[in-house]
Amino acid sequence: MKSSRTERRARARLAVPFAAVVLTANGCAVMHRLNVGVLPRPTVLAAEWIDLRHTTPGDTMLWVLRDDGYDGAARLVADPAAGERRSETRYGSWYFDGDLADSTHRAICFSKRIGRNGATCLAFSLDTVSADGAARRRLIVRGYRGQHYTGDRELIERISSSSP
Repeated sequence: MKSSRTERRARARLAVPFAAVVLTANGCAVMHRLNVGVLPRPTVLAAEWIDLRHTTPGDTMLWVLRDDGYDGAARLVADPAAGERRSETRYGSWYFDGDLADSTHRAICFSKRIGRNGATCLAFSLDTVSADGAARRRLIVRGYRGQHYTGDRELIERISSSSP
């Protein structure tokens, strides 16, 4: 059945707004899947955290959680000739879920990490301990699944040597 020119024009006018709605909806789905946008990232969690399980006096492993959502790891190696050498790897992004004041309903979430599908959200505790004569925040991530070990991961806030 052949349609008239007027009908074709009317369908074309409807197609443009319909396409815009579909593209917008798909764009939002893609942005949600990639965790693009505003997600809660409390500044109390944004820091460089020393991973006590993987740190020795001359070789420090850090979890790097930045307030912009950057999730990575850094390795600091003491080099007598050159001082401290740093290498860093980005894993993906992190965000917070729950209520900071409620220790039973809060989690730190990693939206993308190597070898994992989707977000991994883990309960945590946050307190302050005395280390090297200074008060430092301590983050314990519950039930963390690493490459060779599953269990609680104890992290201590790194105080930069350039800090006063």
